[in-house]
Amino acid sequence: MNRLHRHAWHVIRGLVLLLLLVLAWQVIAADAPRVRITYLYDNTAAATGTRPGWGFAALVERDGRRVLFDTGGDAEVLRHNVAALGVDLGQIDALVISHEHWDHTKGLSVLGARPGLPAYYPASADAASPWIAELDRAGLQRRPIHAMTEVVPGIWATAEQAKATAPEIALAIDTDDGLLVLVGCSHPGADRMVQDIRQRTGRPVLLLAGGLHLLQSSVPETERVLASLAGQGVRHLGSTHCTGDVATGMARRLWGDRFVEGGVGTVLEGAPLRRTTVR
Repeated sequence: MNRLHRHAWHVIRGLVLLLLLVLAWQVIAADAPRVRITYLYDNTAAATGTRPGWGFAALVERDGRRVLFDTGGDAEVLRHNVAALGVDLGQIDALVISHEHWDHTKGLSVLGARPGLPAYYPASADAASPWIAELDRAGLQRRPIHAMTEVVPGIWATAEQAKATAPEIALAIDTDDGLLVLVGCSHPGADRMVQDIRQRTGRPVLLLAGGLHLLQSSVPETERVLASLAGQGVRHLGSTHCTGDVATGMARRLWGDRFVEGGVGTVLEGAPLRRTTVR
């Protein structure tokens, strides 16, 4: 083989290797989850070294953007869990507070000073609440909302729904297979919230996760809510926090292998949806 032929062979081999690398990267990128939800605060702990506490908080990541949903009921517990899970809350793009109750707002101080960080919450929340003053002290940009609002591309704070105990919003994350919906406590009713989201978006609900507030509900009422969620096509259910053990057991039986266990350190990736825990 003369020098010209050897050079041509090296060029062809280099191009083939480059093509294979590009194809391999495309496969990896296609398999990489576009959405990742990490439970930072919950009534139970799923990952070693984390602490449970009454309340809920989750970090949502979609295509490189990061949203903190609620902050739990104790700043020290949230701070411990964030460190144990290796999460950097200094890199979030927005904060969404589902409703004004202490078990979803008491961890706010963990964020520290965050001038300009947008904070979304129900517009009907009590403007005199201490946690709203805390938003101001930290320099966050208050964004009270009534209507469905896109927080970052593909992640929406849903329309406010009224309830005597507290107005509430949820978080809806868009995927190719449907919406992943996170709820704080579902005070207006989990089935009612899902119905409103489906009507406004025209999208199926692939996952409903978070507190369903069935802890003190009667068995018939719990059966009604769960049957309504199933009837509305909720594919996966991850009830936690204020759902209660009885209702969670009923949901686990009804959804079977499509029930998603919770706990601090739970990681949900999709779509298709899969659950792991932080190690």
